[in-house]
Amino acid sequence: MKKSTKKHIKIILIILIIFGIPSTISFNLEKKVQIFINPNLDRYLSPNNSFNATLEFQQRQQVYLDTSNNSNGLYAQSTRVYLGLAVYEPVIQEALDKVNSREDTSDFTMNALLRIIYFNNITGVLSVSLESEIKDAILNFKYWFTEPNEDDMIMWTENHMILFHTAELLAGQFYPNDIFLNSGMNGTEHVDHALPLVNRWISWRARFGFSEWHSNIYFSHDLMALLNLVEFAQDNDTATKAAMIIDLIGFDFANNYYKGRYATTHGRTEDNRQFGTSIYNLPSRESPSEAAWLMLGIGYHEPSDTSNGAAVFLATSEKYAPPPILEDIGVHAILYNEHKERSSINIKDGPTYGIGYTSEDDLMFWWPMSAPAAAPIIDSSLDLAEEYDIDLGLIFNDELLVDLLKFGATLYGTSLSGLCEKVKGVTQGVCLETVNTYTYRTPYYQLSGAQDHQKGLAGLQEHIWQASIDDYAVVYTNSPGGIGVQEFSGGWKPRATLYKNVGVIQYDRLSQPLLLEVVFVYLGLKPYTHAYFPRWAFDIVIKQGKWTFGARGDGYVALYSYEPITWKSKYEMRAFGNKNAYIVELGSIEDYGSFQNFTSSILSSKIKIVPKSVGFSVQYNSPLRGKIEVAWDGPMKVNDQEVDLGDYPRFDNNYCYQEFNTMKTIIRFENQTLELHFDNATRLYYGT
Repeated sequence: MKKSTKKHIKIILIILIIFGIPSTISFNLEKKVQIFINPNLDRYLSPNNSFNATLEFQQRQQVYLDTSNNSNGLYAQSTRVYLGLAVYEPVIQEALDKVNSREDTSDFTMNALLRIIYFNNITGVLSVSLESEIKDAILNFKYWFTEPNEDDMIMWTENHMILFHTAELLAGQFYPNDIFLNSGMNGTEHVDHALPLVNRWISWRARFGFSEWHSNIYFSHDLMALLNLVEFAQDNDTATKAAMIIDLIGFDFANNYYKGRYATTHGRTEDNRQFGTSIYNLPSRESPSEAAWLMLGIGYHEPSDTSNGAAVFLATSEKYAPPPILEDIGVHAILYNEHKERSSINIKDGPTYGIGYTSEDDLMFWWPMSAPAAAPIIDSSLDLAEEYDIDLGLIFNDELLVDLLKFGATLYGTSLSGLCEKVKGVTQGVCLETVNTYTYRTPYYQLSGAQDHQKGLAGLQEHIWQASIDDYAVVYTNSPGGIGVQEFSGGWKPRATLYKNVGVIQYDRLSQPLLLEVVFVYLGLKPYTHAYFPRWAFDIVIKQGKWTFGARGDGYVALYSYEPITWKSKYEMRAFGNKNAYIVELGSIEDYGSFQNFTSSILSSKIKIVPKSVGFSVQYNSPLRGKIEVAWDGPMKVNDQEVDLGDYPRFDNNYCYQEFNTMKTIIRFENQTLELHFDNATRLYYGT
């Protein structure tokens, strides 16, 4: 925050003190306070009695409420009930049909229904018959795979897990003495079952971060569950820790959102979020964007985005507000930021962290990482599925995969785990193991990626790297294929190595056992790498030799392809073969003056790329950074100095340094400090 702004705030404070401070606004000057959940707080107060929601956050909440209350979307019905307005019953009836049928993603829907029923307990706007129907659905729902009877619900990915546990906890709280017909348990027994599972999930996120790292689809669902916990969980420690995880998500947004886009690497994404074919067919808005705007004021509010679950839950929250420090960091980091972060762990390191491969508790750590078929886990996964009669198609995405693995084990004369080790290019490639993410930002561009992450393995929904000049002028590469069905995410993972504004990205699709090669043929081979380079989003695009250049405003990007690359469309270039090396460099008017100087400087730079049996040896003289050297294995060097590719700490930037696998986060900016102590559920704020 600028000094002049602070001076203006002090003047406003003096005026408020003289004429009286409104009851919903208070200010705390230079003091250390303990933050806790108070269920009796008035509207707009945060989950503590120490700092209140900033005026800007309150205003953003009101803006969203004003648009959301006219929506017929399901999540927006929470807004209407909260405001004491009549609901749009057809969409709630549709939601009831879904949960009563136990369709996949019913946990999303159930969290909305529970929020509605909790708010209705205060406002009483639901008809008696609709309230009764919602109650019946809640009492008949299946809240975990250990309960009997069939369903079509995936319960154990990272986002689904917290949604199911939260739903069970809140349902049990609301109906403590009622019998839940599917389980035969009463509400209190469901609370006793769910509460440890909620806190287990929170503890894993505190220690290891999110395995679905920086997800531009699933963070929105995580926020829904966490905000429900903050608002309604009766256990004070659980509600406080949920608020702390929300703080960490907000900190993630502050460090990675750029000009309205979650312009970073993602552990799980979808193609429609990642590319647009023209100005008339833009990428879909990323689902956490409205929440990031509400929390921190970064990006923008889209008036048509009226029934976003995370945004609705934030706008109707009376017990969560982002600490002021996060809003201030969100503003400060806009101009410059270098952010390193580590999330998740490697499967082989499980015992180091007290996590084995056989118990139900162990598997509930690995399954959310998409690891049920990994070699150390496959046998236990099948045993647990048999014990609880779980549909293998829900665990492994396709039951045919299990049959194929069993056939392969017989064919190769090995055990099932031995076969999974042999084909780990797929069975381990899809696992969301340790990732070291790097984001470098200037006012003109942002470069972000997963450093040296699972090179050569096959993924499902990962987005490994991205260069951004604005929200649509974005460049990245991909090698589609394997068992992934998407064109622009997943596929064969490169070795991506990034340093500030420069990245070297190498692809090499290694040969796999014959059984897998047959599968790949069946799924459709995609023998190419390609680049997303939307000409429609740039002011200027020039292709010269092996370089392609783009300019948007005062930001510039250059992409080099070792293999010949040609335009496939107005947004895609393709290079034949699964082996290729790309170099990306970003620049700006501040670095080079004109775009012409940028292109001429890049074109005159020396490049030496030598294909190896696996990967390449790359030497590149960057006009801005100097000599850059990297191969498929070994370090990346800039001017003979090794670049830190990881393992990173949990967080490492100007605002926070935290060792990995620790339970305390301390975030500092200017004269503000936020301390999150997960061991004792204490949230501390020092501020002005």
